[in-house]
Amino acid sequence: MALSVYTINILDSTLPYFEQTGNVFYVVDTETTGFSRSNADAIEISALKVEVTDKGFDVIDTFDTYINPEYPLPEAIVEFNEKNHTGVTDELLAKAPSKAEAARNFVDFIDPSEMKCIVGHNIPFDLKFIEKLLEETGTAEIMRLASLDTLQMSKMHVSGSHKLCDMFELSDKKHTNEANNLIGFHNSLADCYATLDVLDYLKNEFYTKNKEKQAVKRKTNQWER
Repeated sequence: MALSVYTINILDSTLPYFEQTGNVFYVVDTETTGFSRSNADAIEISALKVEVTDKGFDVIDTFDTYINPEYPLPEAIVEFNEKNHTGVTDELLAKAPSKAEAARNFVDFIDPSEMKCIVGHNIPFDLKFIEKLLEETGTAEIMRLASLDTLQMSKMHVSGSHKLCDMFELSDKKHTNEANNLIGFHNSLADCYATLDVLDYLKNEFYTKNKEKQAVKRKTNQWER
Protein backbone atom coordinates (compact mmCIF):
# COMPACT_ATOMS: atom_id res chain seq x y z
CA MET A 1 0.00 0.00 0.00
CA ALA A 2 1.25 3.49 -0.78
CA LEU A 3 -0.06 6.87 0.23
CA SER A 4 1.01 9.35 -2.45
CA VAL A 5 0.93 12.97 -1.33
CA TYR A 6 1.30 15.58 -4.04
CA THR A 7 2.15 18.95 -2.50
CA ILE A 8 1.37 21.89 -4.79
CA ASN A 9 2.46 25.51 -4.57
CA ILE A 10 0.31 27.02 -1.84
CA LEU A 11 0.33 30.53 -3.30
CA ASP A 12 0.23 30.16 -7.06
CA SER A 13 -1.79 26.98 -7.46
CA THR A 14 -3.83 26.22 -4.38
CA LEU A 15 -5.67 29.32 -3.23
CA PRO A 16 -7.63 29.95 -6.45
CA TYR A 17 -9.06 26.46 -5.97
CA PHE A 18 -10.76 27.66 -2.79
CA GLU A 19 -12.59 30.44 -4.64
CA GLN A 20 -14.03 28.32 -7.45
CA THR A 21 -17.71 27.55 -6.71
CA GLY A 22 -18.44 23.84 -6.66
CA ASN A 23 -14.94 22.69 -5.74
CA VAL A 24 -14.73 20.24 -2.84
CA PHE A 25 -11.90 19.71 -0.37
CA TYR A 26 -11.31 17.97 2.95
CA VAL A 27 -10.00 19.34 6.25
CA VAL A 28 -8.24 16.64 8.27
CA ASP A 29 -6.84 16.38 11.79
CA THR A 30 -5.53 13.55 13.96
CA GLU A 31 -4.73 12.89 17.59
CA THR A 32 -1.93 10.47 18.35
CA THR A 33 -0.13 8.61 21.13
CA GLY A 34 3.09 10.49 20.41
CA PHE A 35 5.05 12.49 17.87
CA SER A 36 7.02 9.84 15.99
CA ARG A 37 5.44 7.54 13.45
CA SER A 38 7.90 4.80 14.44
CA ASN A 39 6.59 4.41 18.00
CA ALA A 40 3.16 6.09 18.07
CA ASP A 41 -0.25 5.69 16.43
CA ALA A 42 -3.33 7.68 15.56
CA ILE A 43 -6.10 7.41 18.16
CA GLU A 44 -8.53 9.82 16.52
CA ILE A 45 -9.10 10.93 12.93
CA SER A 46 -11.57 13.63 11.95
CA ALA A 47 -12.40 15.23 8.63
CA LEU A 48 -14.74 17.79 7.12
CA LYS A 49 -15.96 17.57 3.54
CA VAL A 50 -16.26 21.17 2.39
CA GLU A 51 -17.77 22.69 -0.74
CA VAL A 52 -16.89 26.14 -2.06
CA THR A 53 -20.06 28.19 -2.57
CA ASP A 54 -20.75 31.76 -3.60
CA LYS A 55 -21.14 32.53 0.12
CA GLY A 56 -17.92 30.86 1.23
CA PHE A 57 -17.16 27.42 2.65
CA ASP A 58 -20.03 25.02 3.35
CA VAL A 59 -19.41 21.88 5.44
CA ILE A 60 -21.44 19.19 3.70
CA ASP A 61 -20.30 16.13 5.66
CA THR A 62 -18.22 15.20 8.70
CA PHE A 63 -16.18 12.20 9.79
CA ASP A 64 -14.91 11.44 13.28
CA THR A 65 -13.64 8.24 14.83
CA TYR A 66 -11.56 7.18 17.77
CA ILE A 67 -9.19 4.26 17.17
CA ASN A 68 -8.21 1.48 19.53
CA PRO A 69 -4.37 1.45 19.53
CA GLU A 70 -4.42 -1.95 21.29
CA TYR A 71 -2.03 -0.78 23.99
CA PRO A 72 -2.28 1.57 27.00
CA LEU A 73 -1.73 5.27 26.44
CA PRO A 74 1.78 6.48 27.37
CA GLU A 75 1.94 8.16 30.75
CA ALA A 76 2.78 11.53 29.22
CA ILE A 77 -0.33 11.38 27.03
CA VAL A 78 -2.50 10.35 29.98
CA GLU A 79 -1.22 13.34 31.97
CA PHE A 80 -1.75 15.66 29.02
CA ASN A 81 -5.33 14.44 28.52
CA GLU A 82 -6.14 14.83 32.19
CA LYS A 83 -4.62 18.31 32.35
CA ASN A 84 -6.49 19.50 29.26
CA HIS A 85 -9.73 17.61 29.92
CA THR A 86 -9.77 15.92 26.50
CA GLY A 87 -11.85 13.02 27.77
CA VAL A 88 -9.60 10.51 25.98
CA THR A 89 -8.82 7.55 28.23
CA ASP A 90 -7.77 3.93 27.89
CA GLU A 91 -11.34 2.94 28.73
CA LEU A 92 -12.73 5.09 25.89
CA LEU A 93 -10.24 3.77 23.36
CA ALA A 94 -10.80 0.14 24.40
CA LYS A 95 -14.37 0.50 23.09
CA ALA A 96 -13.30 2.34 19.92
CA PRO A 97 -13.20 0.82 16.42
CA SER A 98 -10.20 -1.29 15.50
CA LYS A 99 -7.47 0.11 13.28
CA ALA A 100 -8.82 -1.83 10.31
CA GLU A 101 -12.40 -0.62 10.81
CA ALA A 102 -11.34 3.00 11.33
CA ALA A 103 -9.13 2.91 8.25
CA ARG A 104 -11.90 1.46 6.08
CA ASN A 105 -14.36 4.08 7.28
CA PHE A 106 -11.90 6.91 6.63
CA VAL A 107 -11.11 5.70 3.11
CA ASP A 108 -14.84 5.36 2.40
CA PHE A 109 -15.33 8.96 3.51
CA ILE A 110 -12.44 10.40 1.48
CA ASP A 111 -12.94 8.10 -1.56
CA PRO A 112 -9.37 7.91 -2.93
CA SER A 113 -10.48 6.97 -6.45
CA GLU A 114 -9.45 10.42 -7.69
CA MET A 115 -7.18 13.24 -6.59
CA LYS A 116 -8.37 14.96 -3.42
CA CYS A 117 -7.32 18.25 -1.88
CA ILE A 118 -6.53 17.88 1.84
CA VAL A 119 -6.10 20.82 4.22
CA GLY A 120 -4.61 20.69 7.70
CA HIS A 121 -2.64 22.68 10.26
CA ASN A 122 0.76 20.96 10.10
CA ILE A 123 -0.75 18.51 7.64
CA PRO A 124 2.50 16.51 7.08
CA PHE A 125 2.21 15.33 10.69
CA ASP A 126 -1.35 14.08 10.20
CA LEU A 127 -0.63 12.46 6.86
CA LYS A 128 2.29 10.40 8.16
CA PHE A 129 0.05 8.81 10.80
CA ILE A 130 -2.77 8.25 8.33
CA GLU A 131 -0.25 6.64 5.98
CA LYS A 132 0.92 4.34 8.76
CA LEU A 133 -2.66 3.33 9.59
CA LEU A 134 -3.46 2.53 5.96
CA GLU A 135 -0.22 0.62 5.48
CA GLU A 136 -0.69 -1.50 8.60
CA THR A 137 -4.27 -2.40 7.70
CA GLY A 138 -3.76 -2.79 3.93
CA THR A 139 -6.84 -0.63 3.44
CA ALA A 140 -6.04 1.12 0.16
CA GLU A 141 -3.48 0.63 -2.57
CA ILE A 142 -3.00 4.32 -3.25
CA MET A 143 -4.41 7.65 -2.14
CA ARG A 144 -3.48 10.64 -4.27
CA LEU A 145 -3.64 13.88 -2.32
CA ALA A 146 -2.83 17.50 -2.96
CA SER A 147 -2.16 19.10 0.41
CA LEU A 148 -2.34 22.62 1.79
CA ASP A 149 -0.66 23.32 5.14
CA THR A 150 -2.24 26.28 6.95
CA LEU A 151 0.65 26.23 9.44
CA GLN A 152 3.20 26.82 6.68
CA MET A 153 0.97 29.45 5.14
CA SER A 154 0.56 31.19 8.52
CA LYS A 155 4.33 31.37 8.97
CA MET A 156 4.64 33.05 5.58
CA HIS A 157 2.13 35.80 6.34
CA VAL A 158 1.52 36.22 10.07
CA SER A 159 3.89 37.29 12.83
CA GLY A 160 3.65 35.95 16.37
CA SER A 161 2.30 32.57 17.41
CA HIS A 162 1.20 30.19 14.67
CA LYS A 163 -0.51 27.70 16.96
CA LEU A 164 -3.91 26.65 15.72
CA CYS A 165 -5.74 28.11 18.71
CA ASP A 166 -3.99 31.46 18.26
CA MET A 167 -4.56 31.61 14.51
CA PHE A 168 -8.20 30.72 15.13
CA GLU A 169 -8.56 33.81 17.33
CA LEU A 170 -7.61 35.97 14.33
CA SER A 171 -10.39 34.49 12.21
CA ASP A 172 -14.05 35.41 11.95
CA LYS A 173 -14.97 32.05 13.50
CA LYS A 174 -17.63 31.47 10.86
CA HIS A 175 -17.72 27.71 11.32
CA THR A 176 -17.99 27.49 15.08
CA ASN A 177 -20.18 24.75 16.47
CA GLU A 178 -20.58 22.92 19.75
CA ALA A 179 -17.19 21.26 19.27
CA ASN A 180 -15.26 24.50 19.12
CA ASN A 181 -15.15 25.00 22.87
CA LEU A 182 -12.44 22.32 22.77
CA ILE A 183 -10.20 24.10 20.26
CA GLY A 184 -6.61 24.13 21.47
CA PHE A 185 -7.23 21.11 23.66
CA HIS A 186 -6.59 18.45 21.02
CA ASN A 187 -10.04 17.39 19.94
CA SER A 188 -9.53 16.57 16.27
CA LEU A 189 -13.06 17.37 15.07
CA ALA A 190 -13.00 20.77 16.77
CA ASP A 191 -9.55 21.39 15.34
CA CYS A 192 -10.86 20.65 11.84
CA TYR A 193 -13.42 23.45 12.23
CA ALA A 194 -10.71 25.75 13.57
CA THR A 195 -8.46 24.93 10.61
CA LEU A 196 -11.27 25.72 8.20
CA ASP A 197 -11.70 29.14 9.82
CA VAL A 198 -7.94 29.73 9.65
CA LEU A 199 -7.94 28.83 5.96
CA ASP A 200 -10.83 31.23 5.39
CA TYR A 201 -8.96 33.99 7.22
CA LEU A 202 -5.70 33.43 5.33
CA LYS A 203 -7.45 33.23 1.96
CA ASN A 204 -9.37 36.44 2.54
CA GLU A 205 -6.52 38.41 4.07
CA PHE A 206 -3.65 37.39 1.83
CA TYR A 207 -5.17 36.28 -1.45
CA THR A 208 -8.64 37.71 -2.09
CA LYS A 209 -7.83 41.20 -0.79
CA ASN A 210 -4.51 41.26 -2.64
CA LYS A 211 -6.27 40.18 -5.84
CA GLU A 212 -8.81 43.00 -5.39
CA LYS A 213 -6.02 45.52 -4.82
CA GLN A 214 -4.28 44.36 -7.99
CA ALA A 215 -7.54 44.75 -9.94
CA VAL A 216 -7.98 48.30 -8.63
CA LYS A 217 -4.35 49.08 -9.48
CA ARG A 218 -4.79 47.80 -13.04
CA LYS A 219 -7.94 49.89 -13.47
CA THR A 220 -6.19 52.98 -12.07
CA ASN A 221 -3.31 52.48 -14.49
CA GLN A 222 -5.76 52.30 -17.37
CA TRP A 223 -7.36 55.59 -16.32
CA GLU A 224 -3.95 57.28 -16.13
CA ARG A 225 -3.01 56.32 -19.68
